[in-house]
Amino acid sequence: MKSSPFRLQFLVVFLGNLFEHYDLALYSLLAPFFAALFFPKESYLSSLISTYAIIPIAMISRPLGALVFGYIGDYYGRRTALSLSLFGLAITSFFLACAPTFQQIGILAPLYLTVGRLFQNFFGIGESLGGGIYLLEQSSKKDQDLMSGLYGSSTVGGFLLASFAVSLLCYFQLLENYWRMLYVLGGITSLFALLIRRKLFHQLKKNSSKISFSFWDNLLHLWQNRAIVFSIALISGFSFANASITFVFFNGFIPLVSLVSKEQMVYLNSILLLLDFALLPLFGFLARRISRQKMMLFAALSIALSACPLFYLLKEASLITVVVIRSIIVFFCICFTAPFHSWAQQLVPCASRYTLISFGYAIGSQLLGGMAAPFSLWIYQQTQSLWFSAIYWALLASVVSFFLLLRPSPFGIRKNLKL
Repeated sequence: MKSSPFRLQFLVVFLGNLFEHYDLALYSLLAPFFAALFFPKESYLSSLISTYAIIPIAMISRPLGALVFGYIGDYYGRRTALSLSLFGLAITSFFLACAPTFQQIGILAPLYLTVGRLFQNFFGIGESLGGGIYLLEQSSKKDQDLMSGLYGSSTVGGFLLASFAVSLLCYFQLLENYWRMLYVLGGITSLFALLIRRKLFHQLKKNSSKISFSFWDNLLHLWQNRAIVFSIALISGFSFANASITFVFFNGFIPLVSLVSKEQMVYLNSILLLLDFALLPLFGFLARRISRQKMMLFAALSIALSACPLFYLLKEASLITVVVIRSIIVFFCICFTAPFHSWAQQLVPCASRYTLISFGYAIGSQLLGGMAAPFSLWIYQQTQSLWFSAIYWALLASVVSFFLLLRPSPFGIRKNLKL
């Protein structure tokens, strides 16, 4: 039985990550509607590609955020980094709530939106990875896979909360006029979670994870342990691509190629996120019984083999067909994502864990994951082929499968770790 302090720590970390991903998910869910507001062009598809292109562009701030919050988390303590990152996210949400449209300030509108996303990604990397690191460090080894799944469900919970809010405004046909209130709500809830977190952290004993080294030592550790960074970047990049394809790309893509409308996609998104939310802890539990490595390999191989055929079946698909296809894809993605945090944590020692995991994730999500939605949509624009629109995702899954198959202990990094 877990102690009361642990349950409270779990709750505040869970809520912080949930509200952080609520803020980040809003842009992905609103992208089909933002296309006309911020990127008015001759065709809706071109506007949508521009809207999605902000995602990888804005993610260039993630590596910097990983270095800053990684150093703060490793040197000053996990709790300090988590508090600062959540406060920054709250302020950024209020900033985006004030975003002017193209009709109001012209070409500066997408620039304003990009700046807001840059700050979101800068602060977000400190919260999303730092929360998982802190939570698993407080857990016993036998519970880490389950905690990884539970923490992953808080990520999905943020998407679910955002999807529910967007669905509600869609239902009452208020989205175009009141989308700013969604960001205001995100800022308020993040500040509320921060107050609870700071109160709890103040009551607990001081974190013992603080170590003594300079920021330049931190950079040296990154270079010395580049094999770890590469491994985490590859796996996290694919994990981010899974989420991007499932809950970003499909929202704009499926209404273009099937019989399902944008509004129906918003409602469907909420239902599938509920499934994701419920199954992540279960798959985290199963990872402990089956082996996290085997589970992740199975998921990557399944996506590599099925991505193109499943995309092809979306042509003029009915709502039922879309539900079945997306449910299959969600199942594979959950299977891969559930043990990610425990998989990454076992590669890295406590001393530089915050920096190595955060920076590896930042690089992977930027270079590999963030490209999935805009690049896949661009391929479809060029080829008009549903089959080829999945090629990037399928190839990335193949590379990850090959890596997991041949490198069960990547590059022997546990033996050669530089401290």
